[in-house]
Amino acid sequence: MTALNAFMQQVAQTVVKVIHAADWLLTDPPAPDQILADMLDAGDKLAVLASSKLRKSFFFLQLALALAAGRDFLGWRISRPRRVVYIQFEVREHHTHRRLRKLARAMGISAADIEDRLLIIPARGLGLKGAEGLEQIRQAVADFKPEVIMFDPLYKVAEGVENAAEDFKKLLDAFDKLAEDTGAAIMFVHHDTKGSPGDKDIRDRGAGSNVLGRDYDACITLTAHASEPDATVVETLLRNYPPQDPFTIIWESSEAGYCFALADDILPDKKTSRTKPAPPAVATYLPFASEILFAGNELEVKYFKALFKERTGLSDNRIKDFLNWSTGGPRPHLLTRAERGRGINKKWVRLNEGRQDV
Repeated sequence: MTALNAFMQQVAQTVVKVIHAADWLLTDPPAPDQILADMLDAGDKLAVLASSKLRKSFFFLQLALALAAGRDFLGWRISRPRRVVYIQFEVREHHTHRRLRKLARAMGISAADIEDRLLIIPARGLGLKGAEGLEQIRQAVADFKPEVIMFDPLYKVAEGVENAAEDFKKLLDAFDKLAEDTGAAIMFVHHDTKGSPGDKDIRDRGAGSNVLGRDYDACITLTAHASEPDATVVETLLRNYPPQDPFTIIWESSEAGYCFALADDILPDKKTSRTKPAPPAVATYLPFASEILFAGNELEVKYFKALFKERTGLSDNRIKDFLNWSTGGPRPHLLTRAERGRGINKKWVRLNEGRQDV
């Protein structure tokens, strides 16, 4: 069969739906089946874009757990549990297993909460690429009737050259077909280009051809915070719903597990190429104070500040921050004593010799 004949056969099999606009004016549209409230519907495509080492795969797997359990996810409302297929192309199976358990424990989600609604496909090394690979996945999960299908990461399922628009369009067309055939929302993780993602407009995020930014229905970007090392700024770009304000999430870890949590007390200040490196923590300068205030030595605060500035080169404001930190709390590193009277107003500082770490 020639290429033209194959194309004509495909066209002949395509059902073209024609609608009278007047009919739409006389009827109400059906209510959308929202996967994420006011953000993403069944059959839509969602991109999660982030740079390396921002824990985007953990974010994605946490979303999968929330969808399967019917739990709200970082401020996005999930109205009911969903049948989810999570396909991991990059991380080996035992690592995905460990991550799932730790995320679920931190989220308070048990096996009973997700029942049989989350399928995981360890796809590393299976060669599931392009339209053919997506068709194999569709057949494998057909009886499950998935409502959400998640791909982590995108480049592992893509064929051809990432920067070539035609190659990228083939994969995006295959995602469209998968969404139409299954009715599921399609979600994927993708990496940013080199450089500072905080400098870029959200529409220009994501490596490869720019056709990606014109294709998805919703996009979530994760960007490093300007000053908080464990915080991440979350932004969205939506095709069918009103804009949403950016917000901050923070990575919380304990012996029991780990997950992202909302951080409403941290402003969503993105790291950019113009962001100045964070200054060292004031605790870094405690040894200098210990050298000045050797055992039993007590100095007036003004003399201590002068010597401390000479040793550290800190500004007056940073020295003030250091003194607030070192003299505060239930177990201060430094102790102060005030001497006040007629014509006398002095303040003294010394080491807290009750602490073993000063």
